Amino acid sequence: MRVVIIGAGGQLGSDLTEVLRHCGEEVVPLTRQDVDVTDSRAARDTLGRYAPEVIVNCAVYHPVDECEKDPASSFAVNAIAVRELGLIANEIHAAMLHFSSDYVFDGQTGRPYTEADPPTPASVFGVSKVAGEHLLRKVLRRHYIVRTSGLYGLVGSRVKRGNFVETMLRLGGQNGHVRVVNDLRMAQTSTRNLARQVVALMRTEHYGTYHASDHGDYSWYEFALKIFAFSGMKVDVTPVSWRDMPAVASRPAYSVLENAQLMKLGLDQMESIDVALQSYLSAREAVAAA
Repeated sequence: MRVVIIGAGGQLGSDLTEVLRHCGEEVVPLTRQDVDVTDSRAARDTLGRYAPEVIVNCAVYHPVDECEKDPASSFAVNAIAVRELGLIANEIHAAMLHFSSDYVFDGQTGRPYTEADPPTPASVFGVSKVAGEHLLRKVLRRHYIVRTSGLYGLVGSRVKRGNFVETMLRLGGQNGHVRVVNDLRMAQTSTRNLARQVVALMRTEHYGTYHASDHGDYSWYEFALKIFAFSGMKVDVTPVSWRDMPAVASRPAYSVLENAQLMKLGLDQMESIDVALQSYLSAREAVAAA
């Protein structure tokens, strides 16, 4: 299977590239410098040249607060570009796997969301992701839409922006105390686990919409406590409300995703959050020691 990955330089794209290669698949990893998803003509030329069987779209415009201030950019990447990639996939007879978000829900149900729940986005980012889903379904039959949440991966441990785990380890080590939001709940998810899961899904023809997140759920505050406990760090963690933080966009209070469709098909390979986090911490230590 020849797979082109768009956005291969990020946390998810890099893990997906590695997992696909390990599984013996032919992979073409494309970074933002290789292809601009908002330039449909250039994207068509590039994808046509590689003739993939599957296009995986990891590109996303995700600074949630910036999306509120700049909806045009949010929709350009998260919606319009998704439609254009779907059209290109149709033209070159490829399937497409596109990643969506728990932010398509407003978090007001107080229970895990399944794929059968209608989207109820409460932010520009969420609306743009819903729009991207609808547009892809409209133009391409052979699609996989995979919603996930709270991603963290090893590339995040090596770049400036990092991820939540790296931010906690850095701030906890510097200050001995951190303030962490305690009223947003989700399933924090390892990009390595997600990569393995979507490879298994791509090897089927079970097209459609899926939830894929690690099992369990934590607030960010509870997740921070786990990070420090598993790392053997003594850090004072103070719970705060997201409303007391410098935020513009509304956040879903409870956006836990249930992997109902994967479980129905017997394809669910995701791990518990605790197991995934411990594996991540071990892997980053191995990388640092290499």
